[in-house]
This record gives sequence, C-alpha cells and structure tokens, in this order.
Amino acid sequence: MTLPSITVSDPGAALAFLVSAGATEAMAEQPRRWLDAPPPRAEPPPAQTATPAPRPVASTAAPAAPTAEHPARACADGPALLALLGRFPDARTRPPLLFHGALEARVWVLIDRPDADPTHRDTIDRMLAAIDLDWSRAALVSRLPWPTPGDGEPTASSLARFAPVIERLAELAPPAHVLALGQAAAELAGPQARLGSSRGRWFDWRGAQLMPSIHPRAMGGNKELKRQAFEHLKLFRAAIG
Repeated sequence: MTLPSITVSDPGAALAFLVSAGATEAMAEQPRRWLDAPPPRAEPPPAQTATPAPRPVASTAAPAAPTAEHPARACADGPALLALLGRFPDARTRPPLLFHGALEARVWVLIDRPDADPTHRDTIDRMLAAIDLDWSRAALVSRLPWPTPGDGEPTASSLARFAPVIERLAELAPPAHVLALGQAAAELAGPQARLGSSRGRWFDWRGAQLMPSIHPRAMGGNKELKRQAFEHLKLFRAAIG
C-alpha cells in the first residue's frame, strides 16, 4: 500500500482547521470530539442576600426590686434599736445585749457576743477598773445581741446579719475610741485588724480610733497574754485622756 505524500503546507492546513473548529489544547486527558457542539455552560447560582439578624425584643420582665433596707436604718435612737431586737425570737428567753453603760462618753469596749460564762464579764469589769474607768464613763457594746449556740465562735453570716444594727448605733451615738476585745470584735475595722499582730495598734473605724486587744476568754491562765492586755489598756487609757 502506497502512503499519500504529505506536502509542507498540509500540517499548517490541518492546524488551521482545528483552530477554526474550537480546539484550545493540543492534547487532553480525555479525547474530545471537536466537531460536536460544546456543552451548555452552567449558569452561576443567584447571589444570596444575607438574612438580617433579628432585632432584640425588648424585655417585658419587671425590673428587679431593690434590696429592702434593714429596719435598723429607721431607728431614731438606742431604745428604738433595742425595741427592734426585742422582736427577734431569741428575745423570748433572754433580753438582748446591744450596749450597757454610758454611750454619751464616746468610749466603747467592743465584744463579739455576750458570754455564757459570767466570769468573763467580771474580768472585763476589772480590766476597766484597772485603768480607772467604769460603765458611767464607757459603754460595753456587743456585735451580737445574744450568746452563740454552745458558746462557739460567731459565724460570718450571723455577724453580717446584725452589722446594720451596730452601724446605726455608731451613727446615733458615735464613739471616739473603741477597745475591741477579741478577733471578731476587732474585725469591725477590717480583716487586717483581726490579726494577732494588730493588737495594741490603732485603726480607723467610722471616724473613731479602734484598738484591738485580747478577750478574757482567750487569756485563760496565760500570764504573757494578760501582760499584753494590760499594756493595751494603758495605751487606751492614755489616748482617751
């Protein structure tokens, strides 16, 4: 069989034919029938518009009610505070101790609670007598109006419960000097005043000068603690004049 002869112009003519037929690549992975109509072009999907975020709905709930003011704030004097404490269930078995003595002297001996053991109160009386004071020239004030169950340490919640009563008393009869016996009493001037290293130092509390000292129940038979307490008493007496 004799092959047809190919002239120099034949490849150019074949290439021109392919270009006119729509060929864009010399070779592809899959063969293509260049003489067939091209497949329809896919239309791009319509542009999607962003859905606007829903507007926040105004709350129809009623605003939270303000915290009720402690009834001690409405008391006009010390007797009114005592009358308020008299409405507590504890008052049915024992009268409250809020203060005893002369508030007008502006000298407070502050304790955390009344003691179930009466000897502790007797010791406090003797401590004041040692610096030439008595309850006609000072007032015994208690953070809690009644002894704690089992004579245990007062809880933070119980102290917070009656804190407005003491604060109102300090507004009605502001002290100038406060001798705080024990950690819970001294803490009225802040947590720093509760530390053992704060004893015998002065702290500011509501415009008064407060000195932490040692409660008789913590002394026991410890002579060193008794000596320290007496030194605090002398500093306190010198300050009040």
